[in-house]
Amino acid sequence: IHPSWASGDNTALLQEEIESLANITKKSVAASRQHYIRMNLPVTYHQLISAGIQKDFSMGYGSINGFRASYAGDFFWYDLKNENTTALQVFPFCYMEANSFYEQKQSAEDSLKEIMHYHQICEQHHGLFISIFHNHFLGEDPLYKGWKEMYAQFISQLR
Repeated sequence: IHPSWASGDNTALLQEEIESLANITKKSVAASRQHYIRMNLPVTYHQLISAGIQKDFSMGYGSINGFRASYAGDFFWYDLKNENTTALQVFPFCYMEANSFYEQKQSAEDSLKEIMHYHQICEQHHGLFISIFHNHFLGEDPLYKGWKEMYAQFISQLR
């Protein structure tokens, strides 16, 4: 699920959104990535656990690319307040094209170099490489000219 911004302040709304998605898809919802990477630790993770979420993909920066968790692998979230390891598995991401475009003001070409850099670091250290791409960057909007091609070039270099 990609919970709404408003659900970050309203646990009942988060539960309602999860139930709605489950009803539509006829599948249980066990994974999440917060809208706009909205995180209020530890509150967000407590809400996700209460709502039955088992995996979260929100651990990353919303304004710059890099390793927010300083780690390129999944891990179970440790709740410092309650001094225990939880069942919530965290999957950090290290690259989001929106950071490159909006925040870092990079061209698609420069961003390709950056994403390749992070991919190589993950490969070198046997880490888990997770990136985020938004569908509007891969469309035909002239504002994002070159980004679809950058993505295709990145994927072709992985093969």
